Amino acid sequence: MTIEFHTNFGMVSENIISGIRNNIIELSHFSKNISRAEVFLKEDISIISVENKICEIRLTILGDNLFAHSRTDNFKDSAKEALKDLKRMVKHQVKKINESQHIHSVV
Repeated sequence: MTIEFHTNFGMVSENIISGIRNNIIELSHFSKNISRAEVFLKEDISIISVENKICEIRLTILGDNLFAHSRTDNFKDSAKEALKDLKRMVKHQVKKINESQHIHSVV
């Protein structure tokens, strides 16, 4: 699996990036079919809101893209929320694939 991070240098601590990477690797234990993850960490300077730290994560699983987006007042919480949504989506995707394979094996 390939994991790419897109962020401005020095904007996000290596500790947060490492934590996100570890959580994405953990997601791959649910589905070995995850081939790619792209993580975008950015700050929305166009708004005056405190909640301007954005984490977007796109996973590619069997050619399908799963996408999660979160905006909070810090990157750690934004990543945590996005990863939580992705975990739910990956589990749903795996369940759907397993049900489909079960139907094909019965027929």
